[in-house]
Amino acid sequence: MTFVPIQQATQRAERLLEIFKEIRANPAQLEGVEAGVISLWAVLESLASPGNPTDPAVADLYVAGAGIHDLAAKIVAVWDTKPEVKPLLTPHLKLLAETSYTGQNVTNARWDRKGGVAREHGSADKVIELYWACLCILAEMSVELDDPFSSSGGSNPDVIAKAADGTRWAFALKTLSEVSKPDTAAKNLVRNIEKGADQIKRAACDKGMVVVNLKNVLDHPRVRAGGPFPNWPAAQWSLNAQITNILDYFYRNEAVALEPTFAQRSAVAPLVALLAHTTALVQPPGRGLMFTELKTMIGVSVPTPDEPQPGTFGREAAGLAADLNHLVQVVL
Repeated sequence: MTFVPIQQATQRAERLLEIFKEIRANPAQLEGVEAGVISLWAVLESLASPGNPTDPAVADLYVAGAGIHDLAAKIVAVWDTKPEVKPLLTPHLKLLAETSYTGQNVTNARWDRKGGVAREHGSADKVIELYWACLCILAEMSVELDDPFSSSGGSNPDVIAKAADGTRWAFALKTLSEVSKPDTAAKNLVRNIEKGADQIKRAACDKGMVVVNLKNVLDHPRVRAGGPFPNWPAAQWSLNAQITNILDYFYRNEAVALEPTFAQRSAVAPLVALLAHTTALVQPPGRGLMFTELKTMIGVSVPTPDEPQPGTFGREAAGLAADLNHLVQVVL
C-alpha cells in the first residue's frame, strides 16, 4: 500500500484545474473538482494542527481531497505524457469541469436542489468513462471514446480500446443508482449488466466487458464509523464485506435472469468488473492516523460464480482487468 503525501495529491489536483484553463472549461464553483482542490488546500493549511480525524467535518475534507486526487492523477498522467490523445479527452474534460459530483469514493443522488432549483446529475456517471479511458491509454491501448455531449444514448460502448495485438475491446460502463438495500442493488446490477451486454453486442469489436461502478450503493460513512483500522488489509476487509453482501443476493436470487444473455457465446465476456472506491481512516504500525483511499476492482463471473469456460473470453477479461487495476494502484 502506497501512502500519498498531501502535497503530491494537491499538485495533481491543481494541475487538473490548469488543464481546464488550457481547454477553456469553467469549473463549477465550489463543487466537483474545484471543491476537491479547496479541500486539499484546507488540509494543507491545517497540517500543523490537523484536528480530530474522527470529526465528520475533518473527514469530509480528506474524503473530497482523496477522490479528486485519484481522478486527477490518472488524467494528468495521460494529458502530460500523451499529447496525441488530448482531442479525444477534451469533451469529457469539459463535462467534468461542469460536473457537481466527481468523486468515485462517495455517493451522489440522481437529483438534488440548489437554490430551490432541481438538478439532475447524470453527468456524474460520465466520470467513470473518462477514468476508464485514461486507464486504457496508460495501458498503451488505442482508445475510442463516446462523446458525452453527442452521446449515442447507450447504443455504443462507452469506451473502445484496441490492444497491441489488434484486439478491439468494447467496454460498457455502468454506475448503479443509490439504493438503501443490498437486494435492490443486486436487482439493479442485473439490469445494468443486461444493458451493458446489449451495448457490446451491437459493437463491431472482438471482445467486450461490462464494468459496473458501485460508488452509489456502498455505505461509505460505515467504513469510517468504527474508528481507525489497525492496518490497510483490515480496512479493505470492511469494504469487501459490503461487496460480498450485494453479491450474495445477486447470485442467490437475481443472477439467473442473466442466463439468456450469456446462453450463447458472443463477444461479451462472462465476467463483470466491479469498481468500489472509498476512503478509510487507518493507523498503520509506526505511523499516525491517516486517511487512505481504498481502490478496489473485483472481477466476478456471470451468470454463476464458477470460473468462465474456455473460449468465452472470461480469462482474457480477468487478465485485462487485473492489468488495469494495477494502474489504478500505481498511477498516483
